[in-house]
Amino acid sequence: MYKSNMNATDELILKTAELNSGYITVSECEDLGIHKNSVFNLAKKNMLVRQASGIYTLPETIPDELFILHLRFPSLVFSHETALYYLGYSDQVPFVYSVTVPIGFHSKALENYTVIQQKVDFINEGKIEVETEYTNKIPVYCIERTLCDLLHKPSFLDLERFIPALKKYLHSKERDNLKLLDFAKKIGVEKRIRNYMEVAL
Repeated sequence: MYKSNMNATDELILKTAELNSGYITVSECEDLGIHKNSVFNLAKKNMLVRQASGIYTLPETIPDELFILHLRFPSLVFSHETALYYLGYSDQVPFVYSVTVPIGFHSKALENYTVIQQKVDFINEGKIEVETEYTNKIPVYCIERTLCDLLHKPSFLDLERFIPALKKYLHSKERDNLKLLDFAKKIGVEKRIRNYMEVAL
């Protein structure tokens, strides 16, 4: 499978990447006691491809933008219309992906994304995992929090997406009014979500 002139370390790196859907990070290698130079050398030999700082893939792996972003910034959560899409409550692919990060977090790598900052003690509330189109798992907010987040930021509210999503939720087996209203209260949109619920029903 691998070139016969590879050493045991190279084989371990590539095998680990293979088991991780084609992805390997420098930090993962360091956890295995492997020096980062071993990863760099494999990249120089074109046996790994650098996708971002500290993140590499096998050559045949199709880059997954959102998964790579998640690997690069583990505290980041995909939210708002991006979450709506990946939760299956919108069939419109977001023109710009939205991410929520802890207050004070800044990175030039996020300049092409819509970035929302959130208090550290609330950023993980309602966080779940979904699969991208490449079957990699990424963090998004549950539908209840996503609907409330959209109402909290009027600039993010696209009624042509929001109303159908709310209607779908209210008529789905996932519907949990207590959970929805609990998030609405925490986010400060309880009155607004109740009004939209009356319209949607």
